[in-house]
Amino acid sequence: MANIVVKLLLYADDLALMLETPQGLQKQIDALSKFCVERQLVINVSKTKVVVFEKCRSVALEFTYIGPTIERVQSFRYMGLELHSTRGMAVAIDKLTVVRKKALFALRRRCNDLSIIDPEVMCQLFDSLVRRVLSYACEVWTVCTGAKGLQQVEQVHKMFLRGILGVNKTTNTFAMLGEFGRYPLEYFWWQQTLKYYDTLWESTPNRLLCYAYQTQLQMLSVPNDNQQC
Repeated sequence: MANIVVKLLLYADDLALMLETPQGLQKQIDALSKFCVERQLVINVSKTKVVVFEKCRSVALEFTYIGPTIERVQSFRYMGLELHSTRGMAVAIDKLTVVRKKALFALRRRCNDLSIIDPEVMCQLFDSLVRRVLSYACEVWTVCTGAKGLQQVEQVHKMFLRGILGVNKTTNTFAMLGEFGRYPLEYFWWQQTLKYYDTLWESTPNRLLCYAYQTQLQMLSVPNDNQQC
């Protein structure tokens, strides 16, 4: 990435090691174990996982941390997003959709408990409580998921509006949105995404995120059938 090697990511007490080869990853794990032993730190190996991002699942590779083998998994949740080894952001969208539906059902129950029936108030509550969940990390998954994934998430919005109107699934989406004076949430997601990338474009050139953005643009400009988001 712009001739910069990023081998790890740190956030609070979470650590992610990133290497392009099995040998390189094992070397990093060994370096981590040495660091922890010298400072009397303990790594919970049972919570430590390995994910190999690839086109198709390869033969099993074993990685060890001071003896015990680290489990290799198909996907792992990091910073609230489910990162899958071969399916890109598809699994993240599936997982987030489940959480979003739970947030919607919780909103409905709360409105019933408080006898809130005003559509305008309910839409305001939806935007404040559910849309935030719907839009989590949209700056990342909007550009990777494609139209099908966006429609999958939009279904939660449609479900909410149909519930207020008391109509079935065959009701025209645009007529339903027009009734409330609303737009598809996809507009909001793309707005947030463009703001994010505009911020990156104007940020200090030597920032790591700026380097990542420039590298992504270079990758997108070169056609590659094997390229994955």
